[in-house]
Amino acid sequence: MVLACVLFALFTVGLVVPCLIDVATSPPWAIRIASRRIWLSVIIVFSVFGCAAWLIAGRPRRMPLRPRRAPAGLSMGPAEAFRRHPAGRAIGLDLESRLDAARYGLRPARVLGPDDDPEFLTELERRIRESRDDR
Repeated sequence: MVLACVLFALFTVGLVVPCLIDVATSPPWAIRIASRRIWLSVIIVFSVFGCAAWLIAGRPRRMPLRPRRAPAGLSMGPAEAFRRHPAGRAIGLDLESRLDAARYGLRPARVLGPDDDPEFLTELERRIRESRDDR
């Protein structure tokens, strides 16, 4: 009997506390029915039943994770998304930079890592020699 009471208390606390937090952190304009104060009092007074009412009727609507249909003309494929992303622009996939480079007869600059940059390597060698000479 004691175990059943403890489990019911844990279940109640595990349901009531997150619902209270959800009510308290929901923006007031997004709550569908009643006000925040009323929902807090309903959840505190009616416990599990108040939580069920909040979850069914009062909780703000959440935006769906994935839109059902993209509006015509606004969809973007993976290639276009990568081209617009900073990583795509960094490797020269930006259309405007390619057009400017072609217009002026230039090649888009290739991004080099620090281990491919000759200036970085000579500076690194100089620092290593200086640190060995200091010993």
